[in-house]
Amino acid sequence: MAALEAAFTLFSSYPSFLSSNYAYPFRQQASSSINLQVSTFTPTLSVKFPLLSSNKHSRKSRFQVLTAVEEEIEVEKVEENVQLFQKRKLFVYNLPWSLSVADIKNLFSECGTVIDIEIIKKNGKSKGYAFVTMSSPEEAQAVVEKFDSQELSGRLITVEFAKRLKKPSPPPPDSAPPGKERYKLYVSNLAWKVRANDLREFFAANYKPVSTRVVFNKNPSGNSAGYGFVSFATREEAETAISDLNGKELLGRPIALKFSEKSIDESASKEIITPEEQPEES
Repeated sequence: MAALEAAFTLFSSYPSFLSSNYAYPFRQQASSSINLQVSTFTPTLSVKFPLLSSNKHSRKSRFQVLTAVEEEIEVEKVEENVQLFQKRKLFVYNLPWSLSVADIKNLFSECGTVIDIEIIKKNGKSKGYAFVTMSSPEEAQAVVEKFDSQELSGRLITVEFAKRLKKPSPPPPDSAPPGKERYKLYVSNLAWKVRANDLREFFAANYKPVSTRVVFNKNPSGNSAGYGFVSFATREEAETAISDLNGKELLGRPIALKFSEKSIDESASKEIITPEEQPEES
């Protein structure tokens, strides 16, 4: 009897077990599975992915901005270095042809430390000009003040700051742009100390000269030949300059002006390179 009651109890509980675990297995498991996916994974898919994408875009934008700023800073640094280098570099011309690098260094060392000297040569011979780099802008300025227009081995040398690191080859002297004509004046009776810059300043007070130049002798002395040329963009301005300035004094001597003639041979005398025609540095 006891065994029968135990069997009945087990059997009576079986439907409940079956009902809860096997009667609707698919519905309950599906429901449990759906609830799990909705409560656990759906927020992750709908919220986290957009935030991750936006984060990448933001980081990319910040990287691009920082890169642009860094590039701009680098460019500014390069420009500053170039400007500093130019303030230390000098252009020296009308040098005695026999002058060596050691001679120039010994001379300019009176004003500071000479970093570099480059004498421009052709076929192994000096062309009479050089580039000299000092250790600081202040030293370079001291060299200009002390040695510009000083006589060296019988020649008056000119010392000025180099124009720039690189420049295109200058056009032929007094050559006019295509379609334009220049009107050139022959300037004679110049004082021996007159240079192209002096001529430019003299005429620029009331006019707009296109170019100015002073001619130097071919002989080793390298002294001024006492004449030069000034070009204007219009004939009217050239004629007015003759009318107003012919006979006027420049550095203590009255100059003579007239239109340049083909019979005047500029090549008869050695023309020194003017400040407007500094050669390209190597």
